[in-house]
Amino acid sequence: MLIHKIPVGPLHVCCYIVMDKDAAEAMVVDPGADAGTIIAFLKKKRLLLKNIVITHGHGDHIGANAELKKAFPDGQICVHEADQDMLPYPAKNLSILAAFYGGTTVRSPMADRLLNDGDTVTVGKHAFEIIHTPGHTPGGICLYYKNPDHENPPVLFSGDTLFKEGVGRTDFPGCNEKKLIQAIKERLFVLDEKTIVYPGHGPSTTIAEEKKNNPFVAEVMLHG
Repeated sequence: MLIHKIPVGPLHVCCYIVMDKDAAEAMVVDPGADAGTIIAFLKKKRLLLKNIVITHGHGDHIGANAELKKAFPDGQICVHEADQDMLPYPAKNLSILAAFYGGTTVRSPMADRLLNDGDTVTVGKHAFEIIHTPGHTPGGICLYYKNPDHENPPVLFSGDTLFKEGVGRTDFPGCNEKKLIQAIKERLFVLDEKTIVYPGHGPSTTIAEEKKNNPFVAEVMLHG
């Protein structure tokens, strides 16, 4: 399995292209913008786009959905069922706010597949478990790859739930700070500490590093 990161859009969303070269398949996580760059990479590598997985429905994470779907009609847009209505509506995905600052509104096609906690999304022979982590949005998810190859650590795509020494914002409509911290503590911090965390913004980290250094959850870890 190979992972390629492309920072996209004005907010530098981390779009990840996950590849299984043996199967010549790919999964794109959070194609927030710059569809041409993402499509060019997939075509250069001669990869079939199988899934477009959205960690949550905010506009900065879904802006390239329509163009990707047009270029790869069989690629399935996948999102948690609680965020499905955010995709086509700028007022719900908050991209309408960008319009006030010279940005563009986002209207994504509806999802082809609705995800729930415990579901799996595959690319080639690699299966990712869906972990529901509400708080930044009601349908926020992370994707966990346990990695049967014990020489390499597990992998987590954490969206805007968990960042390096940070967490997702909880001052937007639909956010819930208590649920976000609870999800991080109960669903993510119980994972293998060697797990590499690929967040929706910023550099990668590990579960061990965040348990030790993340100031937003430190008090919760200390006091339960």
